[in-house]
Amino acid sequence: MEGNAMVKEEDLEKAEVDAISTAAKHVANMLQRPDQLERVEQYRRRVARKKASVEARLKTAVQSQLDGVKTGLGQLGTALQDVQEVQKQLNEVEETYKKCHELNEKLKEVKAVGARHSQLASAVENLKHIFTVPETVEETQQLINENKLLRAHKLLTDLETSRDDLLHEMHKLPSPSPTDNALLRHYFADVGKLSDSMAKQLWYSISRALSMVRKDPTMLVTALRIIEREERTDKEMLQRQKITGFLPPGRPKKWRETCFKTLEVSVATRIEGHLPETRDLNKMWLVRHLEITRKYVLEDLKVVKVMFQQCFPPDYNIFQRMVSMYHNALSVHLQELISDELESNEIISLLMWYNAYESEELMGNHELEIDTSQLTPLLTEETTAKLQQQYLKTLYKNVTSWTTNTLNKDVNDWQQDTEPEADGDGYYLTQLPVIVFQIIWEHLEVAALVSPRLKLRVVDLLLECVLRFTEQYQEAITTYKTTHFEDRSGSLFFTAYMIAIINNCLAFKEYTQQLKTKHLASDENQSRESKIQAVIEQFTGIGKRSCHYLLDEVFTDLEPHLKGLVTRQWVTSDTAVDTICVTVEDYCRDYVHLKQHFFVELMVEAEKRVTVEYIMAMIGRRISFKNYEDRKACAEKVQKEAAQLIQLFSKLAPSQEKSPCEVLKVMAEVIKLQDTAFLSLELSGLVKDYPDIQPEHIQALLALRGDVSRSEARQLANEVLGDEAERAKKPAPPPGGMFAQITMQPTMPLIRKN
Repeated sequence: MEGNAMVKEEDLEKAEVDAISTAAKHVANMLQRPDQLERVEQYRRRVARKKASVEARLKTAVQSQLDGVKTGLGQLGTALQDVQEVQKQLNEVEETYKKCHELNEKLKEVKAVGARHSQLASAVENLKHIFTVPETVEETQQLINENKLLRAHKLLTDLETSRDDLLHEMHKLPSPSPTDNALLRHYFADVGKLSDSMAKQLWYSISRALSMVRKDPTMLVTALRIIEREERTDKEMLQRQKITGFLPPGRPKKWRETCFKTLEVSVATRIEGHLPETRDLNKMWLVRHLEITRKYVLEDLKVVKVMFQQCFPPDYNIFQRMVSMYHNALSVHLQELISDELESNEIISLLMWYNAYESEELMGNHELEIDTSQLTPLLTEETTAKLQQQYLKTLYKNVTSWTTNTLNKDVNDWQQDTEPEADGDGYYLTQLPVIVFQIIWEHLEVAALVSPRLKLRVVDLLLECVLRFTEQYQEAITTYKTTHFEDRSGSLFFTAYMIAIINNCLAFKEYTQQLKTKHLASDENQSRESKIQAVIEQFTGIGKRSCHYLLDEVFTDLEPHLKGLVTRQWVTSDTAVDTICVTVEDYCRDYVHLKQHFFVELMVEAEKRVTVEYIMAMIGRRISFKNYEDRKACAEKVQKEAAQLIQLFSKLAPSQEKSPCEVLKVMAEVIKLQDTAFLSLELSGLVKDYPDIQPEHIQALLALRGDVSRSEARQLANEVLGDEAERAKKPAPPPGGMFAQITMQPTMPLIRKN
């Protein structure tokens, strides 16, 4: 204590010293100029006022603290007295309680009499109902039958109250009699049946709620009032069970829960009931059914939105519940439809309906004001994926079947004794490309209505179908050509239909390009692009091969005249080439029905084939010359006929490209050359212009001269082409050369590659 006092004294002294120091500084600041000495008295009075004010506030604060302490001490004293009083009374209660045990034994008889009095009082209270139970049951049933449900429910409630009160009194007995309990239950057995009958009538009204609310909602409102009364009674009985342990028979009835279940069954039945037709009766059965379902569901929900909410209690949240019921019922119904193995057009119809489900057409309708984002998916992703896969599988099967049948019909038309149809420009064609791509357009347009992703999957599938179709088409064309050449009298319009086929190939290419432009303009999938190119290349190939088949027809007619080239008879006659020119020109009158793209290609190929046949005749060792005059005459004839052929094909199909027949002129120069010393130079020019020429070709050409031995011919060939090792090092010549189509063999003079 002494130490604390010393510390406090030291603190006070320090505070006093600080205060004096601060005051001195303050005075020094106020009296820095001589004229300020005149205001010393004024400063003194100001400081005195401040001091007095501080002292007054300090006294007030100390007084307030003292008053608070005094009040607190008084309250603590009062609380202590109260606690002591409570303790005293608790002690008295404890003493009294110890004496109650004896009193309980003395009042046991009184307690028993009280319980019996309670039972008798309950019996007296319900005496009227007890004696009139049969009559009341009969009257209640009559009212139920007459649909007077509110009065019937009042009587039913009185009967149930009487029964439940009596059973409750028996339940309170220390040792209730099972016989009395059974007798009482048996006596009131018809009350339970009345309750079931009432419930049956209620559920009938609830199940027809949508039609009732449109005509007369009175019965619906009555049913809901009764259900709510029973809900309140259920709660009261359950609350009493917690206290007494007694629960009346048949409770809780849970009629509100049953009401919702009845509505669910009614909604499901209503949706399933809109299936008036089957696939056997109407191919569009599903479209009709889905549209009818959409219409009725939308109308029903509008009725629920406007009228149900006026009839049902607010806590039922009836609109949201009904939306959920319809949503779930539709989900189940769609699953059932899907399980019936739908056809491809039916799957598309269902998927389109599914896509429109949350739109303005149904759940997204502005009058309903439904938050569609809160709805669960009508179909799971797995189900929609499976459905789309089923659609694609069925579509592939159907498209393959349709294209095959269409092709078969087109093939049958090839055997007709009439010319094929022609378009406005006179080009032959058939309806095959239009029919095939009409199928494709229809399916793509339908798939696009479902989703962009499905459309792309359909594109992939249809491209596969078209690729498969190209194989069938090529096979059918090849069979047609083979059959025709076995008996050329069987197909009178072979040329006309082959022209139509070639024109079809061009149409197929154009349609495929349109498919790419219209449906894949923004698609960057390389695999899909490759399929498009593959389809175009396939039809291009079919068109080119068909052109060859047309030329096979021409060259079959030209075969005897081609064999007559560069023979002894040919030297003195112009018949062979004149006939060739006339025949080609004659066939070209039919080729005017061929579209320009393939006509030009056909003429180019025809000129190449004539040239190749002429080369084969020149190196075919059909003739050889023994003197220069004969060689010169032959060479000049070849040059003349080459010019004749060039003129013919230039007239038929003008082209900027170098004519293949020009090679005949160069070969003629080799034959015409008089001095063999210059053969090497002449052959070098031939090799330069036609790098696909082989040593065997040169040797055969030199053999035609008749003045060059085999060894000299071989030496000249090696000189201009190089030996085998040198030729192997040279780059391969461009494909499609004319000499590459001619193979020399030892057993046969030569053969032409196809």
